[in-house]
Amino acid sequence: MAYRWCGLAAILVALPLGAGTIDVSAQVAALLDPGDALSFTVPSWNFGVNAGHFGLPVYPTSVGFVFVSAAEDSLARIEAVLQSGDGAVSVSFGAPLSFIPGTFRGSFYRGPVSVLEGSLRLSETLSQQLFGGSPAVLILRDTGPALAVGLPPYTLQQDMRVSLGGGGLNVGALLGGVGRMDSESDPTEAPEPHSGALLLGGGGLLWMLAALGQSLLSRRAERALERNSDELAAGPHTRLLK
Repeated sequence: MAYRWCGLAAILVALPLGAGTIDVSAQVAALLDPGDALSFTVPSWNFGVNAGHFGLPVYPTSVGFVFVSAAEDSLARIEAVLQSGDGAVSVSFGAPLSFIPGTFRGSFYRGPVSVLEGSLRLSETLSQQLFGGSPAVLILRDTGPALAVGLPPYTLQQDMRVSLGGGGLNVGALLGGVGRMDSESDPTEAPEPHSGALLLGGGGLLWMLAALGQSLLSRRAERALERNSDELAAGPHTRLLK
């Protein structure tokens, strides 16, 4: 019985929990090969709340972003696309973008940087399609040579700023996670779990199955003791009857 429980645990732990996209929200840099991309989750609820207070449409009609990275001479070309969470609707920021020189002033770094920025206008209908069902996703795909991006010690999530506007209102989006996708991955796939989560999940599963197996063994032992007790109790009476 114990071997069968262990075998089942091994099979369940080995099942894939997600593939194609790796969560890099907390990383300070990422290496993008040609075709690889970073995806930023862009919810619009904070814009909707503020717009509602002023009687404005709750979906933004303008989207802009600024992404900063360590300064470097590069022939990088980045394709920027905003798409709905399910991938059914998407709109491009135009021709591939290039990094331009800039200056960054922050608490942990002050100096030259490379800046990537883009903006687009949306109709109310298209905006609702992008943001209505679930948070939109901003994808930066490397269409040039291999490229290292990031501005340590800031994380990739902190390197990105997205603004949402409409009706004279402009607010900063509260970004969700950041995923790194290889050239063959699906942008709509969920981020791959961290190895720590896999270990914790596998360990918890093994513990649960072991506890269940121990419970079954305990029940069997209790039943055996009950049978022995019944036999011992019945023994003297049998001899008296004889």
